Amino acid sequence: MNRKLLAVGELASGVAHNFNNLINVILSKTDLLLKKMEDHPAVSDLTIIRRAATEAAQVVQRLHRTTQEKGYGKKEWINVNELLYEVMEMTKPRWQDEAGQRGVSIRISLQLENIPKIYVWSAALKEVFMNIMLNAIDAVFMKGGVIMVQTQAYGQNLKIMILDSGEGMSKATVKQIFKPFFTTKGERGSGLGLSTSYEIIKKHRGDLEVQSMLGTGTTFVISLPLAKKASTPFKKNPLIKKIMLVDDEQDYRKATAELLSLEGYDVEQASDGHEALEKLKKNRFDLILSDISMPKLSGHDLVQKVKAEHKNTKVILISGFNEKLNHETMKALKVDGWLTKPCLFEDISEAIKKTCH
Repeated sequence: MNRKLLAVGELASGVAHNFNNLINVILSKTDLLLKKMEDHPAVSDLTIIRRAATEAAQVVQRLHRTTQEKGYGKKEWINVNELLYEVMEMTKPRWQDEAGQRGVSIRISLQLENIPKIYVWSAALKEVFMNIMLNAIDAVFMKGGVIMVQTQAYGQNLKIMILDSGEGMSKATVKQIFKPFFTTKGERGSGLGLSTSYEIIKKHRGDLEVQSMLGTGTTFVISLPLAKKASTPFKKNPLIKKIMLVDDEQDYRKATAELLSLEGYDVEQASDGHEALEKLKKNRFDLILSDISMPKLSGHDLVQKVKAEHKNTKVILISGFNEKLNHETMKALKVDGWLTKPCLFEDISEAIKKTCH
């Protein structure tokens, strides 16, 4: 393995767990504030904070997947135009605020056609758009210019084009642009953005091309296959009422517990596995949501004890990147579901619904 890639892999594994715990706190607290402040003027700012935290989570996930060859999460049906609007909003502080402070004008032109939904790993695809958009902003940031974003259905494919009026790239640079660790930004760039974008598009069985010459700007062309028929989304009413949330991260645990309470669940908290077992002696729980990495008693050990003594209690494990869960492990532990940190509240809600047989 390339030494640089090995070093990045070690870094990703070493810091991912701590980063994810911090991001979990930000997301859970932000979701809680959004629930409590539905009509407050600060909602729009909180929504941007939530999007930024979600993006931070995806960056950590993507870095880890790059070095550990993990999956891309769940697929869903999306309208690419909506995803592009989100990216424009999230990058606005760069192309509007920062550029404006420098006296530079960057104009965004959206030419988005009426297109069908496609079935994709939306978080990963959003990362591709973010990477390319940020590159386009960098290309025109010093002198100003135009960034044009176009979508169109063409035959059996959906085409997304992001064009900038910057100075363009040489033929030598174009040839290397998708290689891992190649960057023209010096210390400001990791050299992973476009290489991982290329990998994501190929994973979707699509194509990512770049067209550029010095003095003529740059165009990135993404081509994704259109599906013929959408699948039926999962729908199920939750039957679980009493939940115990087990996690040694106090801020995250309290915020998530309050969110679950606002959804109508009766929630109790435990800071570790031993406390959870003590509570099980006194009360019956329909579901236990438990972190894996905890002091004194791990989530693995907790689930074994729960399944041995409380067979009707369902368990969902929440793992960091350092704990590897798969279907074989799940089957052996008799776990009812699992999530990977950082997980959004809607992911937790969906996991709860799916455990209700």
